Amino acid sequence: MEEQRMLSSRRGLPGSVLKWVAILTMLIDHVAYVLLFAWAQYRRAWGTGIESLNFYYLMRCVGRLGFPLFCFLLVEGFAHTRNRWKYLLRLSLFALLSELPFDIAFQKTWIEFAHQNVFFTLALGLLAVMIWELLMKGEETEASAWRGLAAIACALALGAAAWYMHTDYGAMGVALILVLYLLRERPWTRDLAAFGVLAAMLSFGSHWIELFGALSFVLFHLYNGQRGRQIKYFFYVFYPAHLLLLACLRTLLFQN
Repeated sequence: MEEQRMLSSRRGLPGSVLKWVAILTMLIDHVAYVLLFAWAQYRRAWGTGIESLNFYYLMRCVGRLGFPLFCFLLVEGFAHTRNRWKYLLRLSLFALLSELPFDIAFQKTWIEFAHQNVFFTLALGLLAVMIWELLMKGEETEASAWRGLAAIACALALGAAAWYMHTDYGAMGVALILVLYLLRERPWTRDLAAFGVLAAMLSFGSHWIELFGALSFVLFHLYNGQRGRQIKYFFYVFYPAHLLLLACLRTLLFQN
């Protein structure tokens, strides 16, 4: 009987599968943004080639699944990692290492401060979760309300930092990570709140396709709580590497 319960608890998708889905959907999104758009400009088909326009938006919609999945996996990693400070340091280091490839791929320049890569958002979101847990853990005391206010203030400050730095997904990205963390044990409420964050992005100038990120919630419910087989540091290296590759392909193919 115990063995059946263990097998039942492992049904579904491990974290490794969710990470691959996140990576592949992110890649599809970036191929559309970096290459397909450049191809349309090169062929002077943008605005007249309806097929290319529809295919572009289809790829971008698929790509919306990537960021919520990375946020979900970040929260799960936070819950299970042995050294959270090392986790934060790793995210911060690759945020710095990825900035040049990010600028080359998306801004077509070597240095650009108008928009920063997603690792900065993930690092700020992780720091917000770490501070929240540090302030809120422990027994209930008369000071718990003050700790709660301090936790909210720190979260707002880190969200403001993401907005000020113009990180990918900005303050709403930090908010999404916090929602996934705070409502981790209440999946349906979590989904509703997370959709609210995605909808709120529209008020900050995001495109309506961000709402397709809600499709990733289905995968949240298929997660079986297992880490799965991991390729250590693969995503950290893949992110800047694929951006450089796409930028090089754009230059070679379209002189753009």
